Amino acid sequence: MEERRESITGVVERIVENSPLLKECLASGVANYSSVARMIKPVVDEELGFDASVESIKVALVRLSRKMSPLDVSSVEKILGETSIEVKTRVTVMTYDSSSTRDVLRVVSGVQGARFLSVVTGITNVTVMVGDEQARLFTEGVGSKPLFYQGGLTAIVLVSPVENVYTPGLIAYITSLLAQTWINIIQITSSYSETVIVVSPEDTMKAFNVLNDAVSRARKKSGRRV
Repeated sequence: MEERRESITGVVERIVENSPLLKECLASGVANYSSVARMIKPVVDEELGFDASVESIKVALVRLSRKMSPLDVSSVEKILGETSIEVKTRVTVMTYDSSSTRDVLRVVSGVQGARFLSVVTGITNVTVMVGDEQARLFTEGVGSKPLFYQGGLTAIVLVSPVENVYTPGLIAYITSLLAQTWINIIQITSSYSETVIVVSPEDTMKAFNVLNDAVSRARKKSGRRV
């Protein structure tokens, strides 16, 4: 029996570690242990290969929560309190194979008067975000077809203090807020003082409101004017 309790504890810990939201609820003491135990029981049973009791899972959750502490988001809130939000509509996202990087950069060098332009080069591909009206420059100027192409999108740009580069959890905090309201992120980039989040036009207002509310709450906590 002791071996089984240890196995249950190990499985429960893995499940909690793989669910940031559940982990934070347990750490903050707002989770109902019995309800959580019933919810994760099918996964625990499958992992263990036998029928674990709800009570034993609950005990494992209680023990685990006693070793946890709530996430300190004060540093994240400080950055958000000094963040401004800009919205760019009618944005096209195009992703090309990395073999087209030279062509993409050549087209970029010739773009003039772009109201929005961002290029991200990776190991296997290169992604361009540009206003819809200038997307044609790339589809005609790059010698290959894009792996991904979608226009009419919205780029929400968070402009933050440069300290955001050294603030753990900022991006995770922002994306979790959007995920909790079922907002899909089509593209996201973060560099120096800007975080760009691309969403569908249908999600634009909801995403803006979620992020704007987070910034407003952070400003109120710091005493800054909203």
